[in-house]
Amino acid sequence: MSGDPATISHEAPPESVELPRPTVAPLVLALGLALMAAGVATSLAFVVVGAALLIAGLGLWVAQFVPGRGHVHEPLAAPSRRPRPVAIRPGGVGHMHEGMPGYRLRLPTEVHPISAGIKGGLVGGLLMPVPALLWGLLSGHGIWYPVNLIAGMALPGVDRMSVSELEQFRPVLLVVGLLIHAVNSATFGMIYGVLLPTLPSLPKPVAWGGLLMPLLWTAVSFGLMGVVNPLLKKGVDWPWFIASQFLFGLAVAAAILRLKTLPPVVAGLVAGAVGGAIMPVPAALWGWLSGRGIWYPANLLVGMVSPGVDALPLAALSAFRPGWLAIAIAIHVTMSLTLGAILGVILPRLRPIPATLAWGALIMPLLWTAGSYALMGVVNPLLQERVDWFWFIASQFVFGVAAAVVVDRSEKVFIPPAGRGPDSMSEFATGTDGGGP
Repeated sequence: MSGDPATISHEAPPESVELPRPTVAPLVLALGLALMAAGVATSLAFVVVGAALLIAGLGLWVAQFVPGRGHVHEPLAAPSRRPRPVAIRPGGVGHMHEGMPGYRLRLPTEVHPISAGIKGGLVGGLLMPVPALLWGLLSGHGIWYPVNLIAGMALPGVDRMSVSELEQFRPVLLVVGLLIHAVNSATFGMIYGVLLPTLPSLPKPVAWGGLLMPLLWTAVSFGLMGVVNPLLKKGVDWPWFIASQFLFGLAVAAAILRLKTLPPVVAGLVAGAVGGAIMPVPAALWGWLSGRGIWYPANLLVGMVSPGVDALPLAALSAFRPGWLAIAIAIHVTMSLTLGAILGVILPRLRPIPATLAWGALIMPLLWTAGSYALMGVVNPLLQERVDWFWFIASQFVFGVAAAVVVDRSEKVFIPPAGRGPDSMSEFATGTDGGGP
C-alpha cells in the first residue's frame, strides 16, 4: 500500500505555497468549441479541426486531475519584499466628490423589468416587417424576397441563389427567417430595456440633429437618385452613407449648442458649414477601404442631378473628374448650408424628444444593421449587394421607435439604496426612516 499514489503524502517545501499548475487546456477547449460552432455555418473542415482541439483540450484538462500533476509549489518572496502589517492611525475618512476618480456618476433608482424590454422587442418585431414587405411589393421582388434575405444571415449558400429563386416561397428559408427575426427582436429589445435606465438624457439639439438630419439628407438623396439615375442607388453603400449623415447631424447640433448667442439662421449656416466639412470623412474612408477610391462618393453625388451617370462603368465612377468634383462640392455645400439653416430656424420651435424615443431610434438601427451586415459578410458576402439597405435601416427605425414606446409605457421597479432590504423600499420611497424610536 505504500506504493499507492493516492496514499503518498506530498508535503509542501518550506517557504512555498501550493498553486494550480499552469495549463492551456481551457484555451484549447474553448478554441475547439468556437471552431466547431463556426463550422456549422461555414465549412466541415472547421468542425473537424474544432473536434480535434476539443478532444486535445479535454485530455489536457483531465490529466491535471492525476495525483501529483495538478499543482506546483511556488516559492515565497524574500522576507524583505513581503507586505508589512498595516499600521492603524486615527483620523477621519475623506469624502469623494464629483470629478474624483471612482465617484458614482450615474446610478438609476428605477429600472424597467427585463420583461418590458422583451415585450417591446416583440412588438417592434411585429411592426418592423411592414416597411420590408412594402419594399418587396414596390420593387417587384415580392414579399418572400426580404424573408429569404434574412435567412441568408445564418444559412450558407443563399448568396449563390439567383434573384428569381430568392423571390419564391421556400419553407425552410421562411422558418429560419422567422426564427432569426424573433430571436433578434427579443434580444435587442431586452438589451434596450436593460440599458435604458443607464443612458443619459440627450439635449434637444443633439436628439433632433442625430435623427432629423440623417432622415432629411438621406430622403433627399434617395429621392433625387430615384428620379434622375434609378440604377445608381444600387451603387451606394447606404449604411456608410447614413453614417455620414449621422455624423453631419451630430456636428451641426454640437455647433448650434455653442452658437446660442448668434441669430438662428446665422448659427444654422455656420453649423451646416462645420458639419459639411466633417461629413465627407466617412465617405472617403469607405471609398478607400472598398477599393473604389476617394473620388467614387463624389461622383455618386453628381448622379443626384446629372442623368446618365448610372450607365457608366465602375472604373469611370472611380476616376478623378475635375468638372464632376466641382458639381459635387456645389451640391454638398448647398445641402449642408440649407439643412443647417433649417435646423437652426426650426430647432427653437421643436419640442424635446423623450430620451426613450431618441435612444431607441438611434441605438436599435445601429445595433441591428451592424449585426446583420456583419453576419452576411461572414456567411454570404455577396448577399450584402442584394439588400436594399435604405429600406432595411428604415425597418430598424420602425422597430426602435415601437420598442421604445412599449418600454417607456411599462412599469418601473424601484431599487433601494445599498444596505436596505425589500421591507424598507416603501418607507424610503415615502421619505420615512423606517427605524424604531
